[in-house]
Amino acid sequence: MGFSCDGAFAEYIKVDARYCWSLEDLKDKYQGDELYLAGSLVEPTSVAYNAVIERGGGIRPGDNVVILGGGPIGLAAVAILKKAGAAHVILSEPSEGRAALGMKMGATDLINPAKEDFAQRVLAITGGLGAKLYLEATGLPQRVWPGIEEAIWNGKMINSTVVVVARADVKIPINAEVYQVRHAQIVGSQGHSGNGTFPRVISAMGSGMNMIPLITKRIKIDQVPENIIRLQTDRSDCKISCQMS
Repeated sequence: MGFSCDGAFAEYIKVDARYCWSLEDLKDKYQGDELYLAGSLVEPTSVAYNAVIERGGGIRPGDNVVILGGGPIGLAAVAILKKAGAAHVILSEPSEGRAALGMKMGATDLINPAKEDFAQRVLAITGGLGAKLYLEATGLPQRVWPGIEEAIWNGKMINSTVVVVARADVKIPINAEVYQVRHAQIVGSQGHSGNGTFPRVISAMGSGMNMIPLITKRIKIDQVPENIIRLQTDRSDCKISCQMS
């Protein structure tokens, strides 16, 4: 829906039961409209879950992780990896607003790549170890990839995984020797895996992983068109919810 057939920018929509998931597990944490706001975030959170847990292989408690890009998927990954037990959840994001939101979602450390050396900061934060998992969620691989490879090359961690979730119209500038010598790997991720991610995300949210801070603005349905345009050009908001009344 929204891709091969018309989406859901309407007051009511009818779909087959097989496309629906129960929010019963969320009722103890969220009441009223908050329940549906939480429910609306299951899908984007599942995209992040699929990237860092399913495709990226997940982490062990105590591992370090780096998320590059504080968009909705990157910020959702912050919350997921924090709940998974990461010691350092490092968010690389130049926008002060998005960085602050990242701290709300569970980031332990911030890097401003416009003002700081990314690789040096990753190694300083982790005591020279580096990260087990890097999530590329910027869509700017030509800018961020050299720093990722430098952190892997100079860190003590081997077997790091770089997950690419952002789409880009440029090629990734890969130095193969980094992955050969440091036993690292690159994994691609797109969308979510449906049955595998949705119920786990709902359960995680029901047990305390609050995703609602991702919603930074609430609008009426007649304001949808102008705000879709705004989201394409203005990074001050993360997710915008539409209230029907």
